[in-house]
Amino acid sequence: MKVREATEQEYEKIYRQGYREWAKGRSLQQYITDNQKEETLGKRYVLVDGKENIIASLMLLEFKPRLFGIGSIVVEPEFRGIGAGAQLIKESLKLHADAAFMLYSEIGAAYYERFGFRALPESYQSSVQAICMIRADKELCLQILKEPVPPYF
Repeated sequence: MKVREATEQEYEKIYRQGYREWAKGRSLQQYITDNQKEETLGKRYVLVDGKENIIASLMLLEFKPRLFGIGSIVVEPEFRGIGAGAQLIKESLKLHADAAFMLYSEIGAAYYERFGFRALPESYQSSVQAICMIRADKELCLQILKEPVPPYF
């Protein structure tokens, strides 16, 4: 399996995969509209098999130089528990090895701690449904936290 940037032709499938997991009471069209707003901030990446079937996807948002957000992580159900999501996350982190990464976890902190993420202190938490986490060296983390944390993405 390999990681690559998603093509625009694959977005419809990626949106449908995400909708199955993250609909949150929205229609498919509203979900797509909401997600398209993020396209200006970043790129979607996919993990594909040898036949180019999408196994997993995520959105890598660039908030500013050296600060990225990871969102909309989806792994096809039949590929969960075998490291597909982990491979996609690890490869995405390598794209900007000297940068900080933030995410909002709705599955708790433990999974993302494996990749070096840590939950921000309570004073930085703004979402009731997700934990805001960061992966950065100490100096960069302190620099980033001088400014408001990006809202749930």
